Amino acid sequence: MKAIIDPLAGFCGGVQRAIELVEKALGNGEELAVKGELIHNRLEVQRLYTLGLESIQDLEDANGRSILVRTHGEEVDFFQKAKELDVNWLDATCPKVMRSQKVIQKAYSEGKQIIIVGQLNHPEVIALQGHCNNDAIVVDKDGAFPSLDVDQQTLLIAQTTVAPETFLQWQERLHDHLQNLEVFDSRCSFVNRRQNELSNFAAEHPGVIFVGGRHSSNTRLLFNICRQINPSTFFVEDETELDWEWLSNFNEVGISGSASTPMWLLKRVAQAVTTHFE
Repeated sequence: MKAIIDPLAGFCGGVQRAIELVEKALGNGEELAVKGELIHNRLEVQRLYTLGLESIQDLEDANGRSILVRTHGEEVDFFQKAKELDVNWLDATCPKVMRSQKVIQKAYSEGKQIIIVGQLNHPEVIALQGHCNNDAIVVDKDGAFPSLDVDQQTLLIAQTTVAPETFLQWQERLHDHLQNLEVFDSRCSFVNRRQNELSNFAAEHPGVIFVGGRHSSNTRLLFNICRQINPSTFFVEDETELDWEWLSNFNEVGISGSASTPMWLLKRVAQAVTTHFE
């Protein structure tokens, strides 16, 4: 059995930057905590916990520790509250998310109607809402058409990991109803590029093991793209979920993952496969 790791897989730039910030701070002896899940990969987060990163539910629980702002970003209120409580923070907001926040802030200050294509309860969308006083309208794929002021100037923007067809669908639907629509394509270029790369990788192998966090939007998006190209695609969070009976149908499998899947985990899965079939 050959297990071929996707050479273009691994962390996106935003996630890599966040991981490096955590490792550097902890390596310098700083006490560091994060509110919520740093990235949507349970095993990588557990690794960081073993290095000393801690998890809290609210800023009041900081107790002298610095707080890491995760890649999804935070609302304006978060930073105001941190200042009031005299809590230091390290900002690991993805630069692409930060750009979206600034665009939304500007549009809101100009009195524009704001529409975000994304998941209502996703951390990134919650943070974006927090940069326009929670006044944005959030729409998802196949969602009902929202109640809009058709005469108001409107900004259409997206959660960075939204599927391109979903964003395009909403552009077309809204162009038919709104006279003054400004479209800002905030989708992540890394994710867009990975879709093409992963499609090619999936087509090159008889079977594919896709590794990622079960609660990651990026993982779901890329896994579905992979499965569309190659129906013989199997999803796992780690090597303990491998289906050996399924794998026995192949003499070679490709192994890839999402933007939040560490390379060390892909290597561990590959090692498990080759060892089992030795």
